Amino acid sequence: MGRHKLHKPRVPRGESGQPTEWFGTAFKSVRGMQHLDVRQSGNGILITSSPAEIDGAPASWQLRLRNDDDGQGVNELGMAMKARRGHVYSVSEEPGAKTVLAFLPNHPAEAVGTLARVRTSEGPDGDVVFERSAERPTELWAEAGENLLLRIVPQLRPDAPADGVDGCLPCPGCYRPVYDSPSSHTLSGAGPLPLAGLCRLRTDGSKLRSLPQAGGAPINPEQLVVLETVAAAMA
Repeated sequence: MGRHKLHKPRVPRGESGQPTEWFGTAFKSVRGMQHLDVRQSGNGILITSSPAEIDGAPASWQLRLRNDDDGQGVNELGMAMKARRGHVYSVSEEPGAKTVLAFLPNHPAEAVGTLARVRTSEGPDGDVVFERSAERPTELWAEAGENLLLRIVPQLRPDAPADGVDGCLPCPGCYRPVYDSPSSHTLSGAGPLPLAGLCRLRTDGSKLRSLPQAGGAPINPEQLVVLETVAAAMA
């Protein structure tokens, strides 16, 4: 499928010195760059897949999982991702339908797994609708699961505020989710207007240099302009 794992930067660390975030990037021949970001958020975790399929259209999917059971739920999800096995995280029911959040290693021959929220309706002719889904190489899911178990879940505090989902914007050079943190950079003097919201993989031109290694994965022309501008400014 033309997948290629890319460089992952060092993980940001909290005040305790422990990492609080993990992210990885992969290529898929028909979709280009794909990103997976896992971080602590309040009393739970936030998984951001960019891009993902939301009601059939590409977008960033921010999935916040609360820690209401002393870490059992997020630990089980992390173990399933690490082991590359199927897992149902939650099921919610309403009259005539139910919604399931699950990790599906649904393409084992191609080493691809999917995190999905699926809605099903009852009856022999019931519909099965993938409301949201993120397909990634299982190797990427496995690394995310390992870091979730070792570095992020131990930092969760049951008494932390149950805050909302942290806002983010896609990096103009690669669409990786960028949060309001030192992860985001502004590059001035690279063109008529400053390039803002660049993730740290873009500020040194490393992303453009890695593209030929991806086996000809397609790149959005607008992304390519940003990458070329950054690389030229940093040369």
